[in-house]
Amino acid sequence: MKFDWLIIGAGYSACVLAERLATQLDKRVLIVEKRNHIGGNAYDYYNEHGHLIHKYGPHIFHTRSKEVWNYLSRFTQWRPYYHQVLGVVEGKKVPIPFNLNTLYELFPPNYAAKLEDLLLENFGFGKKVPILQLKESSSGD
Repeated sequence: MKFDWLIIGAGYSACVLAERLATQLDKRVLIVEKRNHIGGNAYDYYNEHGHLIHKYGPHIFHTRSKEVWNYLSRFTQWRPYYHQVLGVVEGKKVPIPFNLNTLYELFPPNYAAKLEDLLLENFGFGKKVPILQLKESSSGD
């Protein structure tokens, strides 16, 4: 059997390249992979107990490109993932980076509202303020 292309490895890039060569350029492609699976280090499987195992560690895919998302969706089903970073301040779990919600987790409601008003008045809504800038702008109140 003859092939137009030989690709060594079946990770993400190799699989996309092989698919594009085959479907867009009508080329015959052979992929050779030493492992017994495709997907490179982003491989996962269900173990004997039905648990999803990420063999080489967790993998998270990010894109803002609708074109990329639509392309890859032809080959996979997505699992939703939500990531939240929390810090512990005086025994309370609070959102990191520090935001207006954090105020209400750490301070009494009236005081948190006062701090929120001051922050919005001085910096505006939705503005990311580095802690050094916040410290430098403090009037010592």
